[in-house]
Amino acid sequence: MRSDADAKGVDRHEPGRDLDADRSLVSVVVPTRNSQRYLTQCLDSIRAQTYRPLEIIVVDNFSIDSTPDIGIRLADKVYQAGPERSAQVNFGARAARGLYVFRVDSDFRLDRCVIAECVDLCKSGAGAVVVHNTPDDTVGLLARVRKFEVDMYKFSPDHTAARFTTRETYLAIGGLREDLVAGEDYDFQNRLNKVGVLTLTATSEAVHLDEPTRLLPLLRKYFDYGRDFRNYRRYNRHESWRQLAFLRHDYLRNWRKFIREPGIGALFVGYHTVKFIAGGIGYGVGVAELWVNGRCAVTAPERSGPKP
Repeated sequence: MRSDADAKGVDRHEPGRDLDADRSLVSVVVPTRNSQRYLTQCLDSIRAQTYRPLEIIVVDNFSIDSTPDIGIRLADKVYQAGPERSAQVNFGARAARGLYVFRVDSDFRLDRCVIAECVDLCKSGAGAVVVHNTPDDTVGLLARVRKFEVDMYKFSPDHTAARFTTRETYLAIGGLREDLVAGEDYDFQNRLNKVGVLTLTATSEAVHLDEPTRLLPLLRKYFDYGRDFRNYRRYNRHESWRQLAFLRHDYLRNWRKFIREPGIGALFVGYHTVKFIAGGIGYGVGVAELWVNGRCAVTAPERSGPKP
């Protein structure tokens, strides 16, 4: 395994095979950071895809567990790069040799036909494809509530983002913004929309395995996301009003779910409320920090003495 300064990495492709000439190749980019718990399931599900040819590129953010060893054993190429997930995915896209690039997080398990369906949709005219990520509701009650919510966003134009695109399109719009910690996927989709890239949604899904079991750590996560969303709004001021709204059209569109599952629906309303409050407090803190830092910069006294 090599550092991010080395473009070779570990390459397990068959000797002499010219992947550049294979214009149907799909490059699957998996960013990792101490991901040993679910990485084997993730990579096995990619290997089990009905579609061929594909290459698996693991971009690891200097893990201290067995993540690099798992990547070397199961992936085609392994790199080390950072500092954040967006930079890792961009690095992997630049290193990819396929016609298509597919971002898969290390704690997801793919349906076997996901990649085949994405390629078919692209061949039918799509420039990008959304793969719905659904929570593993066997983990516990909180996961069931999250699945109740997340599944309402499938096929939603405002609350989904493409992970499968042509490599040319991905690089042409600049990939993921590396200065965004929260909302980088929404921002990517917004830029696809602005340049007129047709985005379709696959019916096959990816299952999120690393579902939370406790509410407080999850609320802290949404506080941190809210704190960073001031940066997201800087790029997406118009879209953010819909994407970050408390009341969403998707809830009305799926009103029958609330009738079929009234108990989970009621828990979702409570969960959504406290999650929104946590994110809102974080957003307020972030804006206040920005204002204070701006005032400090304006009022800072100039240094005395001659200028260099």
